[in-house]
Amino acid sequence: MHLPKGLKIDDLETPRKYITKFIRDYVTKAGVNGVVLGLSGGIDSSLVATLACEAIGSDRVHGIMLPVDAKKDAENIGDAQKLAESLEMKHEIFELKKAVAVYDSLSLDRVALGNLTARLRMVTWYAKANQENLLVMGTGNKSELMVGYFTKYGDGGIDILPIGDLYKENVWSLARHVGVPEKIITKVPSAGLWKGQTDEGEIGVTYAELDSILYLKLEKRMSEEEIVEYGIDKSKVQKVFKMMKNSEHKRNTPPIAKVRTEVI
Repeated sequence: MHLPKGLKIDDLETPRKYITKFIRDYVTKAGVNGVVLGLSGGIDSSLVATLACEAIGSDRVHGIMLPVDAKKDAENIGDAQKLAESLEMKHEIFELKKAVAVYDSLSLDRVALGNLTARLRMVTWYAKANQENLLVMGTGNKSELMVGYFTKYGDGGIDILPIGDLYKENVWSLARHVGVPEKIITKVPSAGLWKGQTDEGEIGVTYAELDSILYLKLEKRMSEEEIVEYGIDKSKVQKVFKMMKNSEHKRNTPPIAKVRTEVI
């Protein structure tokens, strides 16, 4: 579909410089040794890893590949390893199969099991971070954050989000600009939580549609009716608006009962 004017960033050096400075400044301010991130072989983590290595040096960036089954996910692991080697960053594989199996007695459905997997990944990042005095770096983009397409206290459990203000269309462009391998850029986006799972299939709209709706609402301040008039299917606009509303709790800190304010 035709993307709204202004959605795509033309001057890609500006976000590149801004994000690398953001990472460098935050790491310096935190007084840590570096960062750790999940390295999936997908575009988001590959872009973040590339920018982090540029920002603070590859010797201070640690990537962890966290497949449930390393054999079944061999292609993504291979892509992640090649990227890590080309960046000369630290990396390792930690298979989650045995950890996930501990929960078999709960008879979790596919979605609950996927969320469990995401949370086990988060636990692993923080174990490494605690051990080596690192920050946990998230790889979520704006498109996914705004509709809640992440697991609360899973891939949403991080310290900083370098590409959290980039729509997916801009992630693709910036990744190509900084030299992420084309194979990774053109790969169908997937969180890898179960066989055949894809981001667009689970969200229910394409990224082009999602980015357009979000951009028109958030940046252009258009109403639902105005976005429909722009030329986007009403059911898809309503779906995205509903996802934004229902996922607000994921983007906010837990509510606190203000006892002193209300009672004392």
